[in-house]
Amino acid sequence: MRKNIIFNKTLFVIIGTYFFIVISFNSSFANQQDNFNPNLPPKITDANAEFVYKFLLAEIATQRGDFNSAGHLYLDLAKQTHSIPLAERATRVAGSSRNGRVALDSAKVWSSLDPKSVQAQQILAELYITSGNLSKAKPIVKKLLEQDTYRGEGFLYLNSILAKVENKKNALRFIVDIAEPYPNSKEAHFAIAHAAYFANNKKLTSSELAKVKKIDPKWQTAVLFEGYIIGLESQEKATNFYVSYLKQYPDASEVRLEYAKLLTNQKKYNLAKDEFLKIVNSSLASAEISFTVSLLAIELGDYDLAEKFLMQSLERGYPQPEQIYIYLARIEDTRGNYNEALAWLNKINSGPSFIESKILTAELIAKYEGNDQALESLDQYINLTPEAKLELFRAKISILYSDNKETEAYDLMKKEEENFKNSAEFKYDYAMLAERMGNTVLMEQLLREAIKIKPDYAVAYNALGYSFADRNIKLDEAKINIEIALSLEPRNHYIMDSMGWVQYRLGNIDVALDFLRKAYEIKKDPEISAHLGEVLWHANKIDEAQKIWDESLQQYPDNKILLKTVKKYR
Repeated sequence: MRKNIIFNKTLFVIIGTYFFIVISFNSSFANQQDNFNPNLPPKITDANAEFVYKFLLAEIATQRGDFNSAGHLYLDLAKQTHSIPLAERATRVAGSSRNGRVALDSAKVWSSLDPKSVQAQQILAELYITSGNLSKAKPIVKKLLEQDTYRGEGFLYLNSILAKVENKKNALRFIVDIAEPYPNSKEAHFAIAHAAYFANNKKLTSSELAKVKKIDPKWQTAVLFEGYIIGLESQEKATNFYVSYLKQYPDASEVRLEYAKLLTNQKKYNLAKDEFLKIVNSSLASAEISFTVSLLAIELGDYDLAEKFLMQSLERGYPQPEQIYIYLARIEDTRGNYNEALAWLNKINSGPSFIESKILTAELIAKYEGNDQALESLDQYINLTPEAKLELFRAKISILYSDNKETEAYDLMKKEEENFKNSAEFKYDYAMLAERMGNTVLMEQLLREAIKIKPDYAVAYNALGYSFADRNIKLDEAKINIEIALSLEPRNHYIMDSMGWVQYRLGNIDVALDFLRKAYEIKKDPEISAHLGEVLWHANKIDEAQKIWDESLQQYPDNKILLKTVKKYR
């Protein structure tokens, strides 16, 4: 199944797995990476005419969003002047353009000019790893891990980097070697378990998690990861796993939160609500915990309780109050309070939530005043980054589509294609619309271009594979694309559904059912129901197929794919 991003308007963000796969840490490097703004120039004091000329060219390129050209220019300047700020600037700008070669060259210059910089060494190691050059990265990583204060978070950060390595067995060998000097480090054993899991070495995953448990049986990071693995097999087993742990460690708020979410997924709402209240009323409750619980309350449809927790999070000093304003606006919208919703959104005048707030404002205007007024509201913002321009453009396309103006939306995307030629997200949206317009040739071309721009773009791999599977063509290629998507997002129920569907097309009924059942357990989506029912029917499990269809039809009586499937067999 494809998840059509621009055409699905979800009122609330559903919380995903609380903690799994990519684990980061709160270090100065991570913070500076997250907060880096390529549009802010470095501080430069000494300059000649040639330098000024190149520097201005680099700054202009940066302001235009041409980070590739800017990265080259900054790198030349850094080499010329031996400037640490410029070398750092070149590295980060090149990273923004996804130009790995320039980023790597820049990081080499930066680390050589400032060999004591932990940030420079971290980034250089990461670039070596993500480019597949593990041997070059190894001595740098080993040296970094010699620092006691860095070691624990360093191993955790390695998980996130190694997740990007295509050859998972090489990644595993790398981390086993790196971790060997630290037999008493829970983080080291956890890193091995993490890499082993993605290398499909279940035995090593289990044994390393056992070592972690022996060192620190209470450590929630490892418990959540183990629970995630168990949950892939069975949500019921994962529930029992968390219950057993919480009996021993009742103050483990992160695990309790994951347990509450699992209960929510299983529609055990009263039990879930009890767990939420335990978390929020705990002496260990933080602003972040209150915020997370408020989102779960939203998922339960208890907006009064959600509002209470959101206000509590504000009172406790939540560091990003703009996020809370957005959810409070959404809650007021569910109550039909248009002006109150706008009042919350109008409190957001800058920051990372600014564009999201303007898109939501446009959606509210469309709902209460009309689509023309909504489109007009999106045209008033200037001096935006390329990323912000894209987000607003996608919002316009979504509004047009919701107004049944598919042709107008399609023509607009065609007109703007050159302006967003380097955006994988734009190409994905354009591809989905092209398919809806019957142009599968263009759809395929655009999805391949999106993957070329963004090689880890799971939804593009999935969309391409699913399209082939649904049309019953190029099934081997379909399977390969979906496998890649699943390796990138193993918990994504849409991708699980796609894998089940292509296995069904290939005649592997039992394998198909396994994937479709897992997808259906995570999310009882009507299209997943349609696919699962059809495969069950062909497996001669008629009664089960009928039951799944009937349950889904009660909840989604107008879903076209579900109706079409049911009609085919009844």
